[in-house]
Amino acid sequence: MNHLRNYLFFLFLFIAVKAMSQNETKEYPMPSEESFFETLPDSISGFAEIKSLYTDGSRTEAIKQLASYFKVKAAERFFFNWQNVPQRMTEYNEIYPSAAKSHLKYAQDHTSDFSASTSWRLPFVNKAGKQMDAYAIRHLFRQHKAGDLAFSFFLSDKAEYLPYFTEHVKSLGSAYQAGTIELIEDGNGAYEAFRGGNRIENWVLAHHLFLASEKYSAEDQVLAMRMFLHHAEVLYHTNQSFNYGNHQTKGMVALAVISMMYPEFDTNKKYYDFAIAILGEHLEKEVNADGFQFERSFHYHVGDIDNYFRVYKLAQITGSPIPEAWSGKLKAMFSATLAIALPNKNAPVIQDDTDQPMATQNNLGEIMALGYALFPEPEYGYLAANHPSEEYYWLLGKADLENLQGKKSKKPTVKSTALESTGYYVFREGWKENDLYMLISTGVSKEKPDHQHGDVLGFQLFANGEMLMPNYQVRYPLPEFQFFKNSWVKNVALVDSIPQGQDWTGNQGGSGFGKFQTLPKALVSQWEPKGEIQAFRGSHDGYQTIGVNYGRTIYYFSGDFFLILDEFEGERAHEFYQNFQGNYSLEETPMIARANLANASGLDIIQLGDQISNAKISGNKGKNRITFQSISANKHRFTTIIKPYGKYEDRTSLPKSDGTMTVGEWQINKGSSQVMADSYVAEYIFKKDEMTFLVGMTEMTLGSQTFLSAIPADVLISTMDGKLEIKSFGEKEITLRSNGQDFTISALETLTLNPTQ
Repeated sequence: MNHLRNYLFFLFLFIAVKAMSQNETKEYPMPSEESFFETLPDSISGFAEIKSLYTDGSRTEAIKQLASYFKVKAAERFFFNWQNVPQRMTEYNEIYPSAAKSHLKYAQDHTSDFSASTSWRLPFVNKAGKQMDAYAIRHLFRQHKAGDLAFSFFLSDKAEYLPYFTEHVKSLGSAYQAGTIELIEDGNGAYEAFRGGNRIENWVLAHHLFLASEKYSAEDQVLAMRMFLHHAEVLYHTNQSFNYGNHQTKGMVALAVISMMYPEFDTNKKYYDFAIAILGEHLEKEVNADGFQFERSFHYHVGDIDNYFRVYKLAQITGSPIPEAWSGKLKAMFSATLAIALPNKNAPVIQDDTDQPMATQNNLGEIMALGYALFPEPEYGYLAANHPSEEYYWLLGKADLENLQGKKSKKPTVKSTALESTGYYVFREGWKENDLYMLISTGVSKEKPDHQHGDVLGFQLFANGEMLMPNYQVRYPLPEFQFFKNSWVKNVALVDSIPQGQDWTGNQGGSGFGKFQTLPKALVSQWEPKGEIQAFRGSHDGYQTIGVNYGRTIYYFSGDFFLILDEFEGERAHEFYQNFQGNYSLEETPMIARANLANASGLDIIQLGDQISNAKISGNKGKNRITFQSISANKHRFTTIIKPYGKYEDRTSLPKSDGTMTVGEWQINKGSSQVMADSYVAEYIFKKDEMTFLVGMTEMTLGSQTFLSAIPADVLISTMDGKLEIKSFGEKEITLRSNGQDFTISALETLTLNPTQ
């Protein structure tokens, strides 16, 4: 029997695996120190002598020699060399001058809440006298503050945090052996993949930092190593089946890291090959073809970049094999991040973003710093911060950090674009900080839509350096979580005050997280990201159960404004709503609502249509909105202009006496208009220089030629090189009849006519 099998035979009693639902303390008991030393693999030079020392009663010397062996190896096998920690701590303190204070605060918070030897099972009252709940104990299990203990040990001279950490590690081992921990099958398992994986991530960091101190005893080092290997065994056996989501991914990252740190105990690469295979399956199934993570959340997209980066980078350091496909997939994840980036180099809030409740933007530079470290593309460099985050500093080597300091930077060239398999569509003016940007959300994950919000066909609007129509970050245990996950805090259209998210349910462990069992499914029928007029058209089935069909069309008048057409058709009378986030006043009820910012830039919402019965301003938790309501009817269309403006003089003026109005560079007429020899019959006519955009056109006379359309059509008319161009934006093919001749135009196709035709 080879050494690995012998080791595992003595350490664990193998029984049939029931993936993700075992009483792990009974099935995979914590090995004793004696059995651990007995099964050290003889094939490793020096291990036989260490075993003999331990067997002969020289326990202290055996532990000392084993710790010394792995301390030497640790200098070569981790993201940083522990021998350089004093030097790096000095540099770290210079780059991040507030880090020491922040680490100390978190370390003090943790030690104030928990004894070094704490309980690991509910119910219990923590050291601060607070009754622990599911959310709190899950965060205890993750050990997020372990790194803070280590950093404070070095940066704030808190010598007591080292024995606190080692006792904390020992405490969990003792609780596991005694069976006094939360179990996986009960919903809050201490060794569940996500919580166990996070804990290993944080403990391994603290371990490698503490290795730089002579006060980190050989006995404590060996205990930590035994705990790491025990975690590996439990994570391996409780994750035999693939499960969608980042929980298993985090556990498999931990398993891969342990196997690369301690290959002596993985001589057949059981752990490593298994972890890489499961992670590869996650990478294949959970990163969409467009490069975005399948749960559609920026938070979880970044989380998976973090996961795969850790394994990919450590594999490069240790020379461990990584499938070729990983490189392409990882690069696609960074390219997808670039595609949704805001003009100010931040990222929008999409779905369950949880770091800063109520925030409307995400930091992008830190994650793109990792992208540049792996793939030094100048466009990644444009978005990458010069310094990584405090956490990622410790994942990058000296060469990586120097490359970031001297990074090549090129402003991205991508304009309006789409992540079609994920369901994000971006209208983009450009990459100047004040440029217009709109992100439209259309999808719901087919697998595990747990983190989806009630924002199907909703959008976010950025202009003049501000998120004007935002989405908001959420946090699971907060009482407003369910409300802020649903449609009243989104830029969407509703029927009868019914939000999109329905059938709310909490999770098994009761940590506060919850999800909607029912969300609309969207269908995108048109996407035109180029030209003076760009277009998006889609529908969703969220109100079909009450007999209402709904569709949203968005026309982007490039660099100027957006035209929103929200169309409803029902079998009976309903009330229809348009919902926009922001702080507004009603300038001309209900025609114009205005948001005015501190620098006098702002946003106008202009209702071109009628049949609006009410416009109501309301809000929750300091986040406000305006809601337009239709009169009761079986069908309705909101025709709405969203016009950002940069200064006071650019605000929208009220219509003139003849009913025309000017918005940006476009003059708008309603119903019909005559411009020299040309005339139009349409619902709305937008005119700018040599371009005319018609919404709901049924007749138009262009010079000597009159065109009739059997169905109302949305068309753009322009003159190019002396020729007349007519581009159709309708969903369906249209036929224009003129002088007995038919001209057929498919959707998004252009008909070109010579002056003589």
